[in-house]
Amino acid sequence: MAMIASTAVAPTAARAESPLVASTSRQSREDAVRSIPFDKLDEKSRSKLWDVVSDPSVFRRMPTQMVDCDPDLFVFLVRHPEVVVNVWDLMGVTTARIKRVDPFRFDADDGAGTASRVELVYGDANTHVLYAEGKYDGPLAARAINGRCVIVLRSEYMLGDDERTYVTTRLDVFLRVDRFAAELVAKTLQPLVGKTADQNFAESTQFLGRLSRAAERNSAGVQRMASKLTRVDPSVRAEFAQLAATINHQAVLRSASGEGDGGEASLEETDIASTPRGQKND
Repeated sequence: MAMIASTAVAPTAARAESPLVASTSRQSREDAVRSIPFDKLDEKSRSKLWDVVSDPSVFRRMPTQMVDCDPDLFVFLVRHPEVVVNVWDLMGVTTARIKRVDPFRFDADDGAGTASRVELVYGDANTHVLYAEGKYDGPLAARAINGRCVIVLRSEYMLGDDERTYVTTRLDVFLRVDRFAAELVAKTLQPLVGKTADQNFAESTQFLGRLSRAAERNSAGVQRMASKLTRVDPSVRAEFAQLAATINHQAVLRSASGEGDGGEASLEETDIASTPRGQKND
């Protein structure tokens, strides 16, 4: 599937790229394409993803992040970004909006000119693939730019010596835009927004960790906060609150066995059984 360049008589091995820095290289792009489970998708989904990843206007692999986070909460929040955005809204730190359309699609507006419909095409604990169609109509471009985007989130989980779970996560983004805007995006906008995207990914990942620690240490506060998430479906609010209670219970058990770390919560008051659209049932 991926178009891999031949390295038959290379005099030296290709230098490995550091996962701690962003990359736009062909090597990283081809690796990202290989990570997409095309064999587990239906034909329609394979086609629309391939149309973007085979010839993107822009590709970017963001620096790998590691966070101390409950794995079930991590997956839940990846699949329900409206929860995170609504929490940020309560905190007064965002103008972004997410409106859930159905279990695997939502409309997103970043409040800065970009609006899109996003679909979870594939999801398991280690890999989430999203497809988006939308447009940018903001101050950085003279006219509206239409685009399609494929996002691949890869996550690995490791139990540390302290019996806590650490999530290592990497985000690959493929963007294909209108032909008239391709050069503008690739040569002008990407240098401007690339580092901002890296920073947003890093801060968002760390925020998931903060939510996890808050649930451990102040489950009641997180459950009260969940009840205030008015932009989230009631069933999703209830699941979030239940996860907070479970995480707290697990932390109490660890503490009783001498594995807890004490300290104060960093956030005040504060399993999708069906198959995502486009993913084949085994």
